[in-house]
Amino acid sequence: MFRITVAALETECAKLIRKQEQYMRRMRDDDVRRLRRTVPGKAALQRPAYWTLDSGFNPYHVRAHAPAIVRAVNLALVNKDYRPRPPYAHTVPKPDGGKRIVSVFQIVDAVVSKTIYYSLLGKNAALMSARSYAYRPDLSTHDAIQYVSSEFGTDDRIYVAEYDFSDYFGSISHDHVWDLLSREFLLSTPAERQVIKAFLQAPLQHGAYDPQAQEMRSGRGLPQGTSISLFLANLAAWDVDRQLERMGVSFVRYADDTLIWSRRYEEISQAANILHRESKQIGAKINLKKSHGIRLFVPTGEPTEMTPTSEVNFVGYRFSRGRIGLRDEVVVRMKSRMQYLVWSNLLEALQAMTFNPGRVKDPIDRDYQVMIMQLRRYLYGNLTEERVREFQRGAIRRMRYPGVMSYFPLVDDEEQLRAIDGWLSSIVAQALKRRADLLRSLGIRSLPTPHGLRGDALVRAQGSTSAGVPVDLTIPSVSRFASVLRKAANMYGANVVGRGTGVEEYQYQISGM
Repeated sequence: MFRITVAALETECAKLIRKQEQYMRRMRDDDVRRLRRTVPGKAALQRPAYWTLDSGFNPYHVRAHAPAIVRAVNLALVNKDYRPRPPYAHTVPKPDGGKRIVSVFQIVDAVVSKTIYYSLLGKNAALMSARSYAYRPDLSTHDAIQYVSSEFGTDDRIYVAEYDFSDYFGSISHDHVWDLLSREFLLSTPAERQVIKAFLQAPLQHGAYDPQAQEMRSGRGLPQGTSISLFLANLAAWDVDRQLERMGVSFVRYADDTLIWSRRYEEISQAANILHRESKQIGAKINLKKSHGIRLFVPTGEPTEMTPTSEVNFVGYRFSRGRIGLRDEVVVRMKSRMQYLVWSNLLEALQAMTFNPGRVKDPIDRDYQVMIMQLRRYLYGNLTEERVREFQRGAIRRMRYPGVMSYFPLVDDEEQLRAIDGWLSSIVAQALKRRADLLRSLGIRSLPTPHGLRGDALVRAQGSTSAGVPVDLTIPSVSRFASVLRKAANMYGANVVGRGTGVEEYQYQISGM
């Protein structure tokens, strides 16, 4: 019989508290910067609304009562009558414009779920396909990308098949899950299966929260947002993985995102048939809008006898012949974030007519300096421009690199990266010119650094404080930091230096991107 520990519950509480405090610090710092520009702060700092729905969601309360809570839950586990409390359900936007329902379980239930997850995965790791990369401590998306790039570096024609399931988590058949769990080779205990059943029947709470909500018995769907579901989502596609392995085709799978390739058309056709057949067993339909089917992977412009493609997407990456780039959706999200930082610093206060003229006194436009710092923090994390250049020129450190680009340490498409740099420099220059026009309309004629600079001079701008302290105003470079990440990955490995390697981290929940 497994048990949870007070230490595990306290650790989970500490993680949630730390995350909330980091959020509050970011919001407070942002509001301070806004007030300097006389732009009103965004909103009052507050805790997540669901913390007030039940004390079991509040990490401060749970931490204070951890021993008693753990005793009660362990007693329920021993008596085989454990049931998770009803989770709170909320929607989060999906990259394709849709919405995903995520369940937030009470903290102690999340600990129970995580304990079961690691127990099941530890006992059954040898059964999981080496080409299934989602939600595993021993493999990551970086491993998948490295494998795909090693295969796609050839000049040979390759047949590729890209498939995605519709509402994968919400569609998985419980009968299919129980069939897999009942197979002799898969190791689990009756107690673990009892807890799995309880989580599968947990009610989703839409709208008003009801702590006494009745269990669900729809026979379909895994609650998103809990660790048990991660194991079950991988398990649901176990037959798919095993059949593809027996066929001998190459493939990678990240949850419901599957990429298959072969040099033989017959094999890729059989593999596609397997996916269509097994999707019915799983209960999840093939997403026809996002699934391109079978295509021929060839260089751009090469004549073919069937639908060609010169690019293949998998998770956040884009593969072309001999190059690894960022997927278009990733580039769009990155640009959106950078564009917001440029606008909020250079134009928002002026357009709202709440601008503080003291921000543009000699020797430096303070709002421009803050914008550069925020762009740098977004792309580089806490690394300075000088530090990034030092890593470029000299020894590279072994560490987990910060910044959004560290989710993509294997990207080497210089043409794409330089295009992003050019775009960023262009929108900064346009916003700075617009800022100057608005300032002059307010009667401010004498403008400090970097106003008046153009082209490369603006990109590499330098300034100094009134005390003569140098200030680096160089526009951050995606290409420059990507070269540092590649250098670090070559030296130490992508999993050591990149982000997105944890079991639950890479959704790549650069929804915060």
